[in-house]
Amino acid sequence: MKILISGVSSFLGIYTAKELLAQGHELYGIVRKESKNREKLESLRGLQLISVDMKAFSSFAEGGELASAEAIRKQEDRFSREAAFSRGGIALASLLPKDLDAIIHFAWDGVGSKGRENPEIQEQNLLMSKGCYQWGLQSGVKYFLFAGSQAEYGRGTRENPEPVSAYGKAKLSFSRYGLSGGKGEERHSFQEQEPQMAFLDLRIFSVYGIGDHESTLVQTLVQAVLAGQSMDLSPCSQMWNFMEARDLARAIAFLLEGDFGSGTYDLCGKESRPLRDYVLEIEALGKAFLEKKEGKKALATSLLRFGERASNAEGPVDLKPSVKDLYDRGFQEKISFSQGIEELYQYFYQKKEGEAWQRKDV
Repeated sequence: MKILISGVSSFLGIYTAKELLAQGHELYGIVRKESKNREKLESLRGLQLISVDMKAFSSFAEGGELASAEAIRKQEDRFSREAAFSRGGIALASLLPKDLDAIIHFAWDGVGSKGRENPEIQEQNLLMSKGCYQWGLQSGVKYFLFAGSQAEYGRGTRENPEPVSAYGKAKLSFSRYGLSGGKGEERHSFQEQEPQMAFLDLRIFSVYGIGDHESTLVQTLVQAVLAGQSMDLSPCSQMWNFMEARDLARAIAFLLEGDFGSGTYDLCGKESRPLRDYVLEIEALGKAFLEKKEGKKALATSLLRFGERASNAEGPVDLKPSVKDLYDRGFQEKISFSQGIEELYQYFYQKKEGEAWQRKDV
């Protein structure tokens, strides 16, 4: 397949690109010129990079047509002059590949706690995403895969989502936009004609792995255990679900290969359990790792202090993903939680010792 990935320099984008290249797909990736991960991408043989700011897609948001001069001026005032299409839009279209089979849309700013609460950033994401969708629609793309998250569910359910943050609300709004074929309303009848471009709303749950931002819970916890430092945590009482990044990339490839149609698909591990259980397992694995590496008996007491911090922007929301769509159709995880965490300990330990990390990808 001929595939375009937006946000290819992101944590998930890089893993997905590696998996799709390994499977022999023709792959293009959109990346900013100043991206700090550009060097990593340039080392991926077969990935063709396109230097574009995703804000340029905003002008496609008006029904797939070029925005009017007045609309462009409004976009400039509200967001930035990089979003203006009056001088760069036609050039953008000429840079993008033709005859694409699929777009995988990862690009989304403001994913940290502060950004998730910023409605201006999230509105900009929404406009950019609608524009990217409309460009794909008018370009004859067959599949549009949107990297959503559990934040769309919020305090609600799969059937009746109630997102809490501006981030979750914007992502839910875009997923409804795509599932309606760009009309902004969910279809209520299976009798209605399917859009010519299938929209796969990927609700991605908590993904971890080497290369993720070091401020995430898993990465912070692993480094704290290695350093013998205490760590303040929320109560961690909510149900949770983790999936290793390589398995997430494999799940996305599985959806493409399986000719899945428009719909919402939860991408998650097969097992959900209380977040506290996961956290305690990470600590136990770290203690066992250090005993093996350094021969020192670990402290019997835990250095984790539960209930000392508030929950993140989404609140203490239970994650209740559906595993039916993936696992009932034959998908299987290859990386167990313990294996993924042990690899993280090995990676950070060798990094501390100034050694190169070697891993055999599965």
